[in-house]
Amino acid sequence: MAYVPFARKYRPRKFGQVVGQEAPVKVLKGAVKEGRVAHAYLFAGPRGVGKTTLARILAKALNCPNAKEGEPCGECEHCKEVDRGTYPDLIELDAASNRGIDDVRALKEAVQYRPIKGRKKVYIIDEAHMLTKEAFNALLKTLEEPPPDTHFILCTTEPDKIPPTILSRCQRLAFTRVPDEKVVEYLKRICKEEKLECDEEALRLLARVSEGCMRDAASLLDQCATWGGGKVTPEAVREALGLVSDEEVRSFLKKLLEGRTDEALRDLQRYYEQGANLTRFWDDAQEELRRAVLVKSGVKELVPEPERYAELAREPLEKLLYLDQILARGKAEARTREPLSAYQLAVVKASLLKELLPLSKLLKEGKLPEPAPQKQEKPLAEKLLDEVKNPVLKEVLKRARRREEEGKLVFTLDEGHYRNFEKELKALEERFPVRFEKEVKKNASRGGTTLF
Repeated sequence: MAYVPFARKYRPRKFGQVVGQEAPVKVLKGAVKEGRVAHAYLFAGPRGVGKTTLARILAKALNCPNAKEGEPCGECEHCKEVDRGTYPDLIELDAASNRGIDDVRALKEAVQYRPIKGRKKVYIIDEAHMLTKEAFNALLKTLEEPPPDTHFILCTTEPDKIPPTILSRCQRLAFTRVPDEKVVEYLKRICKEEKLECDEEALRLLARVSEGCMRDAASLLDQCATWGGGKVTPEAVREALGLVSDEEVRSFLKKLLEGRTDEALRDLQRYYEQGANLTRFWDDAQEELRRAVLVKSGVKELVPEPERYAELAREPLEKLLYLDQILARGKAEARTREPLSAYQLAVVKASLLKELLPLSKLLKEGKLPEPAPQKQEKPLAEKLLDEVKNPVLKEVLKRARRREEEGKLVFTLDEGHYRNFEKELKALEERFPVRFEKEVKKNASRGGTTLF
């Protein structure tokens, strides 16, 4: 018999087996029980949290002849065919690969026919946000007025990409990430069924890595069980997934905060050479730092085992927040270049943290940084003289009388100098806010002068 992976083997078959999605389960189960199932639903939420699974369970509940209180029996031919993926009245369309208008037109033609075997025909459109604009437009009328024995379920991880005209025709159910505690309980049940030796810490580690995704959690457990030969230990999980221990992550952060850049760089290189998942390591560093910030802020109840972060929390809050910005920038840069080099540069940037003093300490010691001196701008006369290349004219202008008048600098020259350099003076007047005037001696005996 072919091996069935944990993610498929332990996929929920009934509403009561779905973990972490209480609100959608309550709505759908109640709708089936009351006979008020909508003609179109939009299941929106993160990947791997049960959207498609719940859509299949709804298809079972609508067609199961033995359903009680809205719950399918799971034993009849209808239920078993849905589980096997062979039920003729359950049609699943992957919008990622069947996204064009021709695919939707074929679907619209098939909708006209009555169910083959059951009471209801159910269409599940997975990754619905991948449909083209034309395909969405072609689907509008069918969604608004489908045949009475037909139901549509659109599943998506990106509801913001679904056109408003489609959203308004569907009942929307929000799916959320599954809390770590519930993921751990789910993994414990699998371990019990599979007779695996499991460690609580290992399961918590798997729950954290899966980030609330039940499908990923089951797949990772499957992988780690194979790696550990039937034993799921923290060491097996870290080795199988290329993880760095939490203690080493916190030690790495401490080195960054203390400016021990050389040690942090050597740690990073060692993890890389050992085959560790650097992206996951960087994510773990951000998570550990976030928890330290929460402990520092006095909300220890939000952090599991807050005593582990006491040492990091002794650092000034300004340092912790600045380091968080550096880590976030490093993660962003790792998307566009080789991750190791991006993380190395981020570590070097973090070396400035040792020189960062908290504002409260600066105020107490009176050591606020002085503003950088502003660059003194040269006086207009000096700028003008710098531009004059003729040494004789430059000397004449240096000796000339000057005054400010109507926002301009006025030079007074004797008539002879003015005539000798008239061309150069006109050019300077065009480039600078200056004016040149000539002084003519009209009556030397009376000492009178005339300005033109």
